[in-house]
Amino acid sequence: MAKIAVIGLSGQSIFMHLDDFPIPSVTTHVKSYYEEPGGKGYNQAVACNKLGCNVSYLSRIGNDYYGKYCKEYMESLDIKTFFIKDLEEKTALATILISKNGENEVVVYPGASKNLNDEDLGIFKEEIYDADVLLLQYETNIDILKKAISIAKEAKIVTILNPAPAIYDDQNILESVDILTPNLEEAKKLYCLPYHINIDDMGKYLAKKVRNILIITLGDKGCLLVKDKKYKYYPAFKVKALDTTGAGDIFNAAFATMIAKENSIDKAIRYAMAAAALSVTKPYVINSIPNNDEICKFLKLYNLKQKY
Repeated sequence: MAKIAVIGLSGQSIFMHLDDFPIPSVTTHVKSYYEEPGGKGYNQAVACNKLGCNVSYLSRIGNDYYGKYCKEYMESLDIKTFFIKDLEEKTALATILISKNGENEVVVYPGASKNLNDEDLGIFKEEIYDADVLLLQYETNIDILKKAISIAKEAKIVTILNPAPAIYDDQNILESVDILTPNLEEAKKLYCLPYHINIDDMGKYLAKKVRNILIITLGDKGCLLVKDKKYKYYPAFKVKALDTTGAGDIFNAAFATMIAKENSIDKAIRYAMAAAALSVTKPYVINSIPNNDEICKFLKLYNLKQKY
């Protein structure tokens, strides 16, 4: 079975449903709320597991209820966990506001996850060596990410960086990984793209600039692949979105899973797009992760008769 090593943020996600997003100085009442464990890395690790990979996961949590719940839930899925307990910081916490149109706004307190250090990474080093893919995001310490990438490159492990949120402006780390997977807004920030650039012009510009593999997720517009000084546009699958929260995490997990199973980039992108499309038809994140059978059935409906 393919193996993926994931390093990421772990915490509690609190979802609040409302008609419209708040405006300054106005109290807004929500219609309902829901809680589940989460974080970009956490979501991706759970999704990789559900899609049929062996998963090892490194994160920091606080000495509190939310940290205990994050650990227990992931262990119930038989994911190999390396949760480092931080005695000074609380577990991460995110509030996700969801409008009646399915759009979301997210506010994150990174908590203990930002304190990952060299000693923690040392404990996880053998898991990286033993993996087919190392999957990373920008919700943890960038110095630890750089060292993890160095370990993976030494072992010739495929590295996938989801530079989300785009809080680090470091071109060296972008160029050091095999595959990058920002969304459109993150790509604009990381590559200094004009705000109103169209997909074709963006592809032409990035094809000249990017040396590794770049995959830009475009939400309901689809996906753009930049590889070998060429670009390819993938139109989106059309679905009715209920909640877009976590779609990017599920895309990354599905894509990493396919790469770990030695599929082509093209096949991995189509599979990941289908997984993300299915996820937005259900509420929340963990609850919305599709399984392999659901993704394959969805792809067949679009006449993509490939064996997955």
